[in-house]
Amino acid sequence: MKLVLGLIYIFVIVAVAVSMTVLLLKGNGERYNKHYLACQGSVVIWCISQILLLLSETKAELHFSYLFGNLGICFVGAFLYYFAVGYTGVKPAGCIHMLPFVLSLGHYLLVFSNQWHHLYYKEFSVDNIVHGQFFYTNVVLTYVYVIVVAGLLYRHMEGEEKGRLLVTASVLVPVVFNVIYLTGIIRPGFDITPLGFAVSVILIMFATVKYQFMDLKRELAITGEKLLLEKERNRIAQQVHDTTGHTLTMISSYMKLAAVSNDKKENDKVAQYLKEAKELSNRGIKELRESINRLRKETSYEMVTQGIMQLTDQVREIPVEVTVQGEDSERYSHLTGILYDCVRESVTNSLKYAEASKMEIVVRFSENAVELVIGDDGKGCGEIRDNNGLRGIRERIERANGTVKFISGDGEGFLTRIKVPV
Repeated sequence: MKLVLGLIYIFVIVAVAVSMTVLLLKGNGERYNKHYLACQGSVVIWCISQILLLLSETKAELHFSYLFGNLGICFVGAFLYYFAVGYTGVKPAGCIHMLPFVLSLGHYLLVFSNQWHHLYYKEFSVDNIVHGQFFYTNVVLTYVYVIVVAGLLYRHMEGEEKGRLLVTASVLVPVVFNVIYLTGIIRPGFDITPLGFAVSVILIMFATVKYQFMDLKRELAITGEKLLLEKERNRIAQQVHDTTGHTLTMISSYMKLAAVSNDKKENDKVAQYLKEAKELSNRGIKELRESINRLRKETSYEMVTQGIMQLTDQVREIPVEVTVQGEDSERYSHLTGILYDCVRESVTNSLKYAEASKMEIVVRFSENAVELVIGDDGKGCGEIRDNNGLRGIRERIERANGTVKFISGDGEGFLTRIKVPV
């Protein structure tokens, strides 16, 4: 009988070892992969301890076997939990996240020190072992971990319904075997729980082949695609924010000028301002449509100065002086959209918040970089906060490996210094 049991446990160890090898070959170094390996390693420790128990003849050998086996028994549920939350991307609060490891460590320390308190094993001898109250709290906790893990995997796992059901079942199988063993529904004369883990590993390997569970390259591709989509969504949102803000600010400026001209009975100017406001609104709608269709603003202008000059020519409320130093050329054209958006946001902020009477813009072209200095003589601010507009400028410039600095003070206007390498 001992020989048969030994062969069964060796089979379980081999099955788990094969599964671990597959994971190592396909692994990408993510933490949840390491937790899954630790979970399987706990099963191996558990199975080795069962073989040691078959060979134990003295109390000291028995004690070592149980002490060694409980390394796996106490920690297998926690490692399974950490794998599941990492794999599914669920992020519990920090203190809750650490609790499974703390509880597992606490139970193992109770095993280690059992001879002084007998709370884990009430009796411990070669002929008789009686479980104590903390043995059962560890069992209950492991059951809780397994149920939580099954729920997380079923709810959040990518893939077909059959695959999710198979993985969920594979997680629950060891619990079923353990319940059968502890309740005595079937009395095989040995702990059948490791056999449940063997069945679980086989089911998971089948799910990996059939339904791409733990197909880490696929998971990475999905994650990469989600990140790209999120990045593009943020870019579009920033573009919509900047375009809408600038367009509405400029239209408001034209309406103010039209109202002043109307009071002065200057009908020709009123008509001109209204016409320009209409043209601006049409242009804004077009830019929004381009953003939603994921078209880059850079394509609208071939040259950096072309876009900036057309933008500043639309401003009527305050004078905007543009100075170009150096010679613009096609070698700078890849920066057109970035610098256009930065100038547009700066103009919008000056018109909305600065109460400025003028703006000055300097564009400096050099061999290795383009520098942009944008300033107004408005009221300034004592504390500069990165709102959506300034944050958008900073993010654009940093993506282009450039630098940006905002300078201001109460009553000292607002200055933006930008430098982008070519």
